[in-house]
Amino acid sequence: MGFPKTLKGLSNRITKIRTYLSETKREYGWLDDSGGLRYELAYLYFLLDDNRRSSEYMRWFDREFPDDTGEPFQLLCRALMLHRMKKTTEAEKFFVKTMCSNIYMVPSLLDMKIEYEEIHHSIDWAEPGYVTNMPDRLRAAITPEDTTWIRDTYHSMRIQEIRAQYLEIEKQLVILPPGEKRKALVTQKFKLAKARMYD
Repeated sequence: MGFPKTLKGLSNRITKIRTYLSETKREYGWLDDSGGLRYELAYLYFLLDDNRRSSEYMRWFDREFPDDTGEPFQLLCRALMLHRMKKTTEAEKFFVKTMCSNIYMVPSLLDMKIEYEEIHHSIDWAEPGYVTNMPDRLRAAITPEDTTWIRDTYHSMRIQEIRAQYLEIEKQLVILPPGEKRKALVTQKFKLAKARMYD
C-alpha cells in the first residue's frame, strides 16, 4: 500500500476518502465500505500525526461503526495515537484489542522470537503471516518512545495475564465440542478481544 509522501498529500487523501464515504451514506443510507477505507484512514491520520484530527477521526469511526472489531494495523494506530495524546487508559484498551486481533503483532514489532500457537485463526488478519503485510511507512513512523511504551505495556503483568487468558480460551476452543461450556468461552473471548475490562 502506497501513501502520499507529504503532509498535504496525506490530508488530501483523507479528504478524498471521507468525501467518498459520506457520498455512499447519502446514497444508500449507510456507509458502504467493503474495501476497508475506514481502516486506511487510521493509517493516514497516524502518519499525519495531528492529535486534533486523529481525535476527530476516532469519534467519527466509533459513531459510524460502533460494532466494528477493527483491523490489527488500524487498532495499533489507534493505540499509538491515544498514547501520544496521553490518554493512558484508552491507549491500553486499544493495545489489548491490537494484541487480541493478532497475537503475533506485538512480538513482531519488538523483534521478539515468534512462538506459533496451536489455535484456530477465524480470520486472515489473525494469521501469523499477516504481520508481514505491515506497510513500511507505518513501521517507520513508530518512534523510539512509541516502541518503549509498546514494550513496557506488553510486558506488564496485567497485559501478560490478559494474553495468557486469551490464549488459553483459544486453545480450549480448538478441542471443545458445541455446548454451553464452549458458548461461555466464546462470550469470554469476545469480552477480552473487545477489552471490556476497560469499560
